[in-house]
Formats: sequence, C-alpha cells, structure tokens
Amino acid sequence: MTRARAFAWLACFGVLFTSAAARADEASDLDKKARSAFEKKDYAGAAAAFEEAYRVKPHPATKYNAALAWEKANEAARAADAFEGALNTEGLDAGRAKAARARLAVLKPTLAYVLVEKPIGATVSVAHVADAPVPAHFHLAPGAHKVAVKRRDGSVAEQTLALKAGSTTSVEVEASGEPKDEAAELKPVGDAPAPVAAPARDAPKREAPGCSSCTWGWVALGVGVAAAGAGTYFGIRTLSSKGEFDDSGKTDADARDRAVQSRMLANISFGVAAVAGGVGLYLVLTGTKSNRETAAWSLAIRPDGAASTWRF
Repeated sequence: MTRARAFAWLACFGVLFTSAAARADEASDLDKKARSAFEKKDYAGAAAAFEEAYRVKPHPATKYNAALAWEKANEAARAADAFEGALNTEGLDAGRAKAARARLAVLKPTLAYVLVEKPIGATVSVAHVADAPVPAHFHLAPGAHKVAVKRRDGSVAEQTLALKAGSTTSVEVEASGEPKDEAAELKPVGDAPAPVAAPARDAPKREAPGCSSCTWGWVALGVGVAAAGAGTYFGIRTLSSKGEFDDSGKTDADARDRAVQSRMLANISFGVAAVAGGVGLYLVLTGTKSNRETAAWSLAIRPDGAASTWRF
C-alpha cells in the first residue's frame, strides 16, 4: 500500500463517518421541528417535516408519524400513502403496524388506488405525487386527475383519469421508441385486483426498530478493528526490518526503507483505528439512545373508533 493510497482510505473513512453523523443530526432537528408544528396544530407542516426527516434517515416510526399528521391535516391520500410506506419499511413494531392497517382499512374505501408499473426508469407526477420513480403505487382522491409520465428520453405522456372511490386502476405507458400518439400512450387499464397486503408478522419479544446510525457504528467499529490488526502487522514488520538493518551493520538500505515504510503504515493504521473506533462507538451509543427516544415519543393511535389516542 502506497502512502497516497493509505491517506486516501483515511480520507474516505472520515468523510463517511462525518456524513452519517450529519444525517443523524439533521433528521433529529427535523423531527423536533415536526413535533413543534404538531403541537401548534400545523399538521401539514408537521407532516412535511416528518417526511423530510424520513428522507434523510429512513425509519418506519417517522413515516408512521407523517401518516398521522397527514390524516389530521385532512390529507387522506397522503396519509394512506404514508401508512402504506410505514408498513413497507422494515422494522415497524407490531402495535404501530396493527394501527396502520386499521387506518388504511378506513381510508382506502374513500380513495382510488393507482398502479403505474412501467416503463421502468420513468417518473410519474399527479396531485401530491411529484416525479415518483416507476413502478409507483399511490392513493388519490376520487375525481378527475391529470397523470403525467416522463420517460427516460424526456418525452412525456399525459392523460386525465376519472377515478372512483374504492377503485384500483392500473396505468400502462408505451415505452420510448414506439408510436408517439399521446392520446393512446397512457392507457388506464381499468380496475385491477387490489394488491394483497403482506401477512402481519408475529410481534417480536422486544421492539427493535431499525437504526441506521447503529449499523454505521458497527461498520465503523469493524473498520477500527481491521485497522488495528493492520497496524499490529505493520508494527511487527517494522521491528523485523529494523532487526535486519541492524544485523547488516546498518548497511542494508532496502531493510531500512522497509522499516521506515512499515512504521509509517503502522502509524496510519492505528490512527484510522482510533478515529473509526471513536466514531463507531459514538454512532452506536447515540443511535441506541435515539431509538429509545423514538419508540417512547412517536405518535400512535388506537384503532378503537372515534376514541383515538395521540402519543408523543
């Protein structure tokens, strides 16, 4: 390993760890902003902040909170999309999953469900959906909606669909290179069988929501251990080369160069081990704490009719 390559690896590790910590801080700030907006009854603002926090640091409880805020803001389609997104994100605890399914069961009969399956690589925009990558599934309020699908080559197919409550509509779009009859390119196929919801998982013995900071923390600790091992190896190699140089009466230039290079690599490796270990420990500890706080303070709702309970 050359000196330049060793420094390049060290720089990459530093950027990676700094970026992960910055995302965690940004998501935490957005979560606080969302909760503050919710307390002020700015439900749309709260929902938007929760959505942005989820984009920065995906967590099923954050998406669930966004769904609850959208529902309070009377944005039923957005709420249904967010409940579905929370259910499709790995790590949602059994209690929230049950509540999300219950809310979806109430919302779906009042909405239309639209499926855009192709062309892959295109994007679809309609109502609150903006440039969603295809394939895309989303809910819309009943009525007329102009759907625009932008292909990878930049061409756009548009069509106005008349949607009914409780319906599921599949949309087909001609791929690039086929006849450009815009009126015929976007084809509503009609009511399609509603997708079957995945069976509910058994409740875990202990809530274990996802923790991206914890994951990066363990990765960093692993890098630290590997770097410490490399430092030990180069340290032993330094002593061996120095011994060869001394045995030659300090005339073996190659042994001296190997000793100098090995000592430099050992120092770099131990430096990386210290940085990675410290950052990894920080991410694991703060990520675990963040998970506990999220589980304790996330919004919740009980599917018991009009008597709903909102919990922070």
